[in-house]
Amino acid sequence: MDPGISRATSARVRPLLAALVLTAGCAAPAADDSGPACDGQCDATTPTDPRPSTAALRDNLLANLIAQMDEPAVMFGHERFNITGVNTDGTQWLATAGHVDRSDAKSVAGAHPIVMGFDAWDLAQKPASWDPTPAVHAEAATYVYAQGGFVALDWHMRGCANTASFNAAGNEACLCKLANDDAYARQWLIDGNVKVLADALVAQGLDRIPIIFRPLHELNGNWFWWGKPYWSCSGVVTGEAAYQKVYRTIVTYLRTERGLDNLLFAFSPDQFQPGTYLTGYPGDAYVDILGVDLYYRNQPSFSDETRRFRDMLAEVTTAAYAHGKAAALTEVGDTLIATDATPWFTQQLLPLITDSHVAYALTWENRKDAPQELWLPYPGQRLAEDFESFESHAATLFVGDQPALYQVPTNGFPMCATCTSDGDHDGWGWEQSHSCRVGSWCL
Repeated sequence: MDPGISRATSARVRPLLAALVLTAGCAAPAADDSGPACDGQCDATTPTDPRPSTAALRDNLLANLIAQMDEPAVMFGHERFNITGVNTDGTQWLATAGHVDRSDAKSVAGAHPIVMGFDAWDLAQKPASWDPTPAVHAEAATYVYAQGGFVALDWHMRGCANTASFNAAGNEACLCKLANDDAYARQWLIDGNVKVLADALVAQGLDRIPIIFRPLHELNGNWFWWGKPYWSCSGVVTGEAAYQKVYRTIVTYLRTERGLDNLLFAFSPDQFQPGTYLTGYPGDAYVDILGVDLYYRNQPSFSDETRRFRDMLAEVTTAAYAHGKAAALTEVGDTLIATDATPWFTQQLLPLITDSHVAYALTWENRKDAPQELWLPYPGQRLAEDFESFESHAATLFVGDQPALYQVPTNGFPMCATCTSDGDHDGWGWEQSHSCRVGSWCL
């Protein structure tokens, strides 16, 4: 059971009152506005927020994601949806400066996804002359925010030995070296990589909008250098502790040393065995979103995968409720969409997410009409009608359907404005006669 619901029955904690909701004339502040949440005439019971607006926006996004878990619909996302896609002839289109308002989802079904994911490498580390440029990625992210959506940043971080690849081959020793050699970790991981990302976020103005950052994802697989098969170290720090130390090092630098208070952090394994979801979990003080990446391969059948995946999502959401986090399907896709005519969106993805208690689900990016390059239909593709039906279903939300993600939630609990509000250190605070959730940054 959601701890927020159980605590709402106590004398001290009550459900959020309607008076807490921001009125229509009191919109959330602009991303570069350092003033309070309301600069006009507001309801006297509306809580004021003295912090920088980026922190308030971040807090409200997280509070709304947690509240969305108890709603019947799931917000839909698509990796780089307004940066890359597929033309009707199956070739790739790419966004350019000033033109980041196109998406295959809108071309097929009339609405953009709410969530746009992209790789930190595209923003901070790839050559500036490569199209779409880092500046175009930043413009695309800002556009999504302006539409009332949000950005989820992943990172295929290149390895410490085979520096051209994020794969494990040639990089098997990287995680153990980073976990056991603090000087090297500072030099390579922080100064050579994480600092570069932080600098890029600031330079492109993306430190002023909320972003979900998902480092070291799919940790239980063997394909990335940070994967579980490479956690057995000869040094003092080994096993889960090795992964956890590297993850925490990244979060601590971005949040504490650089002061990037716009970031939320996600933990997202690949599909997992029952009872093992939290293997490698860095801890409540470092994570805001609990996610999982699930890809369909029709093995032994789509319907069998949907049944297994629903069990996995149940374990994810149970953990999210227990730890006071938001739950998400951080990646999902049909690996056969380019060659198979199965109506996957309505027959598999829709049953997977319906009543799943995840806040959002994100499919991977479109590059061209080819296996592993196509994850969402383009106009005229065989699954276009199926996707239209998926978009129009009451269980899915696209741009125009989403709640006001950057305002105090109307159907849940806000995040605490001050970390001292939680006097008994139970993850819940009390501010202005209302209960509030304590964010990871307070723990």
